[in-house]
Order: sequence, then structure tokens, then C-alpha cells
Amino acid sequence: MADGMRGDGGREARGRSKKAGAFAAVWLSEILPGARFVACDDIVARRCHDTPEACRPGDLFIARLEAGGDGHELAAKAIARGVAGIVAERIIPTFGTPLCIVPDTAWAQARLAHALAGDPARRMRVIAITGTSGKTTTAWLTASVLAEGGFNVGVLSDLGCLDGDSTAPVPAAFDRPDDLAAWLGRLAASGCTHAVIEVSSAMLARQALAGVSCDAVVVTNLASAHLDRHGTIEAYHEIKARILDSLGEDGCLVANLDDARVRRLVARHAEEGRALGSDSLRRAVGVALNRRADLTATAVERHLGGQTFLLRHAGDAAAVGVTVPVASFVRNSLLAAAVGIAQGVPMELVARGLESTPGGVPGRLDRIRRGQEVHVFVDQPTSGHALASTLTSLRRLTPGKLIVLAEERALATLGGGRRFAERVSRWCNECLVAPEGVLDAGAGSRQLAAYARIDRLLSGLGSRDCVLLVGTNLVPGPDPLDPGDPGEPQVPLAVLVDAWLELAHPAEGSFRKKRVA
Repeated sequence: MADGMRGDGGREARGRSKKAGAFAAVWLSEILPGARFVACDDIVARRCHDTPEACRPGDLFIARLEAGGDGHELAAKAIARGVAGIVAERIIPTFGTPLCIVPDTAWAQARLAHALAGDPARRMRVIAITGTSGKTTTAWLTASVLAEGGFNVGVLSDLGCLDGDSTAPVPAAFDRPDDLAAWLGRLAASGCTHAVIEVSSAMLARQALAGVSCDAVVVTNLASAHLDRHGTIEAYHEIKARILDSLGEDGCLVANLDDARVRRLVARHAEEGRALGSDSLRRAVGVALNRRADLTATAVERHLGGQTFLLRHAGDAAAVGVTVPVASFVRNSLLAAAVGIAQGVPMELVARGLESTPGGVPGRLDRIRRGQEVHVFVDQPTSGHALASTLTSLRRLTPGKLIVLAEERALATLGGGRRFAERVSRWCNECLVAPEGVLDAGAGSRQLAAYARIDRLLSGLGSRDCVLLVGTNLVPGPDPLDPGDPGEPQVPLAVLVDAWLELAHPAEGSFRKKRVA
């Protein structure tokens, strides 16, 4: 046994409470199945790190294998700092320091993070949502549906984190297992009955959900993304498939059956269930717009001003009216509705929950209204797949011109300037990439030319036309794309367009006639 020392000290630690100061005491043999121990019978951990520099005497060092290096080669540095033990994937020299050998150190580290936090996920029902696009919208729609059903819901998403005591999400990182565990603890402590988590491929690559048993796993779609991080499409899809490992025995897989790759994932899920001889492992709910499924939707009316669709499930139907016109919003609504129904929310409350966010999710196809005839939307797509889905719907609904205005700095996450231009040219009539500093006092000729073109484009549009602003914020605030001097904030493109529209369409009854700059 080991707890900074071996022998009697280890036995004494096991007999004490599992709390030591602010940290839980966790025995590795109890949380890491199949672990083998060298130079000890067991190891107790209170803190763990995967970098030697962060280790203090009594901590545990995790020798992780990553693309950037092999943590096993750093074990000697951690030992020199007085760690109580090493967790590794192979035998390495430890000079008497206890060693725990596991199949996957990334999984072990994540499992330890949740255990050291007291496994807060076990005190709530966890809904994990993954996919190439649509995760954020689906997460907040799911939270709205569950809240309408009377549950206390916490949300961890790209748009921010919301616990049971808060009224607005706060920006926070939770992609690392220890950060995720800390936030789950905060949600549980605030009385949340349900936790809705947006799970990225980066989180799955880190095994962030290790040891978390999900009541529902939602897969929105599977396309091509993040190949710079994962290498190939196959590797990316395989990492996404890890989400199934987090599904509890009585959990439900909610899948978008309109996506062929998701259908293959559902088939794989069913095959694994048959191999294990367990019906519970095969529990799945399919949603679709274009094929038969457990939950479907029929469009009653759809135009640039909004849409009405009819939810159908097991003989029941409910009408939902929202101002977001794109088909992907309906598909995301189906996924959220399926989770709500699986959690016992009646169909009429599901519909009410979807309608309680009629304008959609902030940052995901917001609408700018200043009395103008042209339809103007603001979107912050996180992938080229999400952008393509939005443009496809808007093109079908736009009888006139479809104009795309994009912030130059946002193109990096959308494949770069050339890839972005190739993609949007398939759908839009004109596209303008706006450089930074269009409204700066020291704007150069490039910025002034961009503003002049924006002015011309907006001046020539009417009720049959549509404008999509890409990669921009309507509400100014801390910008994750610009960590520079906060005293010199850049004016988002959406704020520029919003101000232009306000000046061009002054409210009726104004005491002073406004002049368009």
C-alpha cells in the first residue's frame, strides 16, 4: 500500500475517513478495474497530475501518452518531487516508488478526477450530447424541455455553464476531466437533478467522461471535422463513438437517423448489446425528418420569418412554432424532445419547452430586427458542417439574394479563407469578408473599402433577401478570439450592421430624425 509511505501508514489511511483536508482519499484498486500494482498492494491518491512540475510530495503522477510526447519519460522528474505513486501503461523504473499499471492512463486520470471530486455525476441524471454540429443548440433546447417538466437543470456548454442557483450562464472551460468534475460538483451542490453536457471530440479524446454513467447519450450527426487534431475521418468518428462507453445500463441512446454515419453507430450499439446479451444496452430512440423513426416532425409552415412544425411520437402530436427558420433547428428540437419524453416529460410540456426559446439559442442564428424588410441573421458556426447546414436551409427559403458577411478572424475555424469561399459560393449570391478595425479611427483603405461595400450591399436589399453574419457577436463582450488589450475592443461585425440598420430605419415617433452615416 502507498500513501506517501508504505506499510502501516497505508493501513492507517484506509481506516480513516475518505476525506483528507479539501481532497477525497481514493484507493486506486477500487476505481481502476484490472489495475496491477508494483512495489505495493495498493495506492491511495488525493491529488494527481500529468506534468511533473505540478506535482507535490504525496501526489500521484499520471504518465500519459499524447501526440506531443510520452509521459513515461517524465516519471523520474515526478519521483524527484516526492510523488506517492506513478500510474503508467507499462513497466518503468520507479526506484521503489509504487507503480500502478493500467491499460489507458488517459482514462485512469479522468476516472481519478471524478472520484477525487466525490463522483458528483452519480447524484444527478446526466445527458451527454455530442456530434459534429448542433450540440450547443440541442443542449439548451434539452435543458428548456427538462425545465418545463419541473426538473432543476444544469448546463455545461460552449455558450457557458449554468448551475441551479444561476440565472445566466457564465463562461467557463470544462474540457479537461478535472474541470468537468469540478463543474459537475458545482451543479450537484446547487441542487440540480439533471446535468446536460456538451461533449466535444477533444473531451472524448481525453476520456473526460470516464466513470460517468449517463442516463442519455445524444448524437446529433457525424461529419468531417477537427482532422488537424485527430488525423483522419475514421479516427475522428472512432473517438466520437467513445460516447457509447458512458451510457449507463438503463441509459438511452438518442440518435439522428437522417445521418447515415449515426445509423451505423446505432447498429454498432445494438450489435454490442446482442454480444453482451443485454436488452438494456440496445435501448435507442431514433429521430428523423426524412425517414421513419420513433420521433418525427412534419413542417406545417416554413419561411424566413419562422416556422411551425408538428411533433409526432407514439400516436401523439403537438404543434411547435419558432422564429428560427432552418431545418437543423427542427432536428435538434426532435433530439431534445426525445430526451424529455425519455425522462417522463409529457408531450405538451415538451412543445412548450421548445417554444420557450422561440428565437433559438444565443449565438446560434440570432435575428436582428430594426424594422427593416431584409431578414438578417447572426451565426457563430463552430465547424464548416454547421455553416453548410445553415446556408442550405437559408438558400431554400430565400427567394431573392442571399448575402454572407463574415469576420476575417473567424475563418480559421471554418477551414480558412479559401475553403470558406468555396463553401459559401455554392449557396450565396455575394460574400464579403470584413477585416478587423472597420470602425477604428485609424482605419486603412482596406477597412474603408469593406465598409463602403457593406453599405452598398445593405442599401440594395429588400423583403425577399437574406443576410447571414458569420463568426460575430451581437452583444459586445469578452471575445475568446481576441485575448489582446481589453481597453481597445474590436467592434463586432454584427454590432456594426445592427447600428447601420437602426440608423437606416429609425423607430416611428422619434423626436429627432436620424441620419445614416
